[in-house]
Parts: sequence; structure tokens; C-alpha cells
Amino acid sequence: MSENNKLASLYFEEFIKNYEGTISIDPELNLHGFNSISTDTRTIEKDNLFLALDGENFKGSAFIDVSIQKGASFFVSDDKTQAKNGVLVKSSNKFLEDFAGFIIQKREDLKIFGITGTNGKTSTKDLLKLILSKKFEVLATKGNLNNLIGLPSTILNLKKTDKVLVLEMGTNSKGEIGRLANIARPDFATITNIGKGHTEKLEDEKTVFEEKKDITKFFNQEGIFAFNFDDYFLKNYFSEINCDKISFGIRTNADVVAKNIADDFSKFDLCFLDQLVSIDLKAPGINNIYNSLCSASLAIKAGLELDTIREGIEEFDGISNRFKIIKLDNDNLIINDTYNANPNSMLAAIEMTNKIFPRKKKIAILGDMLELGKISKDEHIKIGNAIMRNNFEELYTLGNHSEDYCEGTDKKIKCINISNHHNIKNYVNLSSLINTVILIKGSRGMRMEKIFDSLDI
Repeated sequence: MSENNKLASLYFEEFIKNYEGTISIDPELNLHGFNSISTDTRTIEKDNLFLALDGENFKGSAFIDVSIQKGASFFVSDDKTQAKNGVLVKSSNKFLEDFAGFIIQKREDLKIFGITGTNGKTSTKDLLKLILSKKFEVLATKGNLNNLIGLPSTILNLKKTDKVLVLEMGTNSKGEIGRLANIARPDFATITNIGKGHTEKLEDEKTVFEEKKDITKFFNQEGIFAFNFDDYFLKNYFSEINCDKISFGIRTNADVVAKNIADDFSKFDLCFLDQLVSIDLKAPGINNIYNSLCSASLAIKAGLELDTIREGIEEFDGISNRFKIIKLDNDNLIINDTYNANPNSMLAAIEMTNKIFPRKKKIAILGDMLELGKISKDEHIKIGNAIMRNNFEELYTLGNHSEDYCEGTDKKIKCINISNHHNIKNYVNLSSLINTVILIKGSRGMRMEKIFDSLDI
């Protein structure tokens, strides 16, 4: 096995021999004899350590034999029947959190950035990585692996050469952000915005704010917090967060401001103090202007120059299935915004479509917004009303709240429940459309990307 550069391999023996959760260690094991930690036997490689985690629908220890067959050096498990050839711990999932936290404590020289918020976390994380990579070796969360498995798993991939760690932090219930912050101990943190997401468990926006602000719970005296000064809750409650702060916004006298915004949201001037740089976005949108401001604010506090920040922002070409514009024949467009949806992001997509394409016929194909709890019916009605107010002529709906969407339109536009993804072809014929834009959006669980198969795109 070649020399390993992963911190997990470097610190594993020290941690596991002193860990209060360790039950037994096979004495024949070479505790340095692995090159990386894997939690998935579908992608495990030779000389990996297999960490047998438990999920809602699986038990990791059931895959130990497969991991060994594929060349794993050894495994960590909490299954007492699997003690031979491995490390037995009280809880594999707790081990993951604790070992990740141990690695963070060992690397005091590491700059750590934490990002949370209702919308824009992943885009802001990717923007910040692009910017900081101009100056540092950076490891960042892959995709949106932002929970109590994804975040510590990212930390286990740290290399000796990494100088910066950028972590996305998500939540759908109380206490999760605090647990993630306890593991990561960020030096820099941001809340992109506060909206109506995961209100099934987090009740309302004030509860969402109380949960999100725990990202700063373990700040040291030099912690830095960037926040959206255009956001009602952040503007009115930011004083509850006691640390050095930097604000960003469009409509306010924030520290970092976007001015001279183009009508199609593709260009703007980024201003800080008496400095200004003009930015061209590869992924236009008011949302990505805010994401750019947020990442720029953190980068400024990390000591980067505006010209360097501009270079990073202008490399960002967006996130898959997030307001991706697809050009078709006859001046028709489809906006693929199928990645996810909540009331804030849904309204933003609707308003942006109307703003960017005022002269095109507009059609919306919307799936349910999930995990909204008791406010779900009202929020779907409000979105239906927004569709009508923003000059959409047709609305096709999918899910349990289809009738609520339609109720919101006051029957002033065509609104049809298509029942399933496949049925959309009975109502929308792309070959007959001219100069039309179609917005497709819904929560992740609605699988709205399947609409594209039905439309043969």
C-alpha cells in the first residue's frame, strides 16, 4: 500500500485505543493499514477501512463480508457477532461523529467554514470552494451531504495538505445543527437565509432561526458570522449572535452589496467599502447573486482580495437541476429546477421566470412541497396565487396538494392535476409550442425530473 495522505489513517490508532466507545480490537490488526474509510460497499476499494453504519432501512454489519471480499483492510462495527478481524464499538454512528471531531481538534491550523440556511447552502458552498481554492488547498462537502453522516464523512477525507474545510450543514429537526457544529467547530459561519423549510418538525421560521443559529454555538473568540441583511429574521435577530459579523444584501446598507444588477440577473457590481468589481454570472439569477454575496463576505473575512473573489465567482456554472435553462426549437425554453422546493425557493423561481422572460408564454409544472406540516395547504395555495400573479397561463400539478395549487389561481388560468409524471404528455406538446417557457419544480421526493422522460427531452 502506498504512503497515505489521509488524516483518518494518521490519527485512527491514537483515537481508537483511547476512545470510551471502543469495546474490543482484534490484536492481529494493523491499525495504520488502510488508505481511506468507506461506508458503502458499492464503492469500497482495496485497503479501505469499512465503517458499518446503521440507517433507517439497513444495518451496515450485514455488508461486512462483502467489504472483506472487496479487499477492505478491516472494519469498525457495533455488531457483537462480528468482533473477529475488526474493531467493535458501542455505536458505529457515534464513532463516526466522535472520530471526525477528534480529527478537527488535532488540526488547529485548519480554517473551517460552516454554511447553513433554508436555501442556497450547496451553491454558496460550491462558490466559496471556488474562491478559496485560488489561495488555499480546500476540501468541501460533496453535493449536499450535509447531515450527521455526510458531514463527518467529509472530515474523514481530509488530507495532510488541506488548509481549508468548507462544510454544508443541513437539518430537518431540532438539535441537528448544534450537533454538526460541535463536530466541525467552524471558525467562519453563515446563515444564507431563513425560510419555510422543514416546518413539519421545526414549526415556524422563528424556530428555524433558533435551530440555524446554533452553527455559531461553538465559536471561539475569533469566530466570524456572515448573514443576509435583507432577510427579515436575520436582520432583526442577528444581535443574538455574539461574535464578529459581516452582512451582505441588495436592498440594504449591508457591508457587502450588489449594485447595478442586470435585468436578467446575469451581471452585477460587488461592492465592499470603497472597492468595486463587476461580475458576470454563468448561472444567472437573484438567488445566485445572494449566494455570491454570501461567499464573498466570508472570503473577505478570510483575507482574499475582491479581484480573486470575482475570479472564483465567475467560474461557478450552477448546480445540476437548479434553474438550469434548456433551449428547445421554436424559441421554447424549459427551466429545470427539479432539485428541490420549499415556499421560498418556489416563489423565487416563479418570480425570476416572469422577470427574465416577460414576453414569453409561461407554463408551470409543479410537484408538492414536502415536509411543511400544518402550513402545507396554505403555502400551496399561496404558490398557486403567485403563478397567476406572475403571468403564467397554464399550471399542471402533481401530488397530494394539486387542488391547493389550483385553488390559489382562483380559476383565472388553466390548472390541471396530471395524476402522474407520464400523463404530462397528454397536456403539453412541445412541437406545437412557440416562444414558451416551461418551469418544472417540486420537492426532491416528487422526482419531478421524470417529467423530462415523459416529454421526450
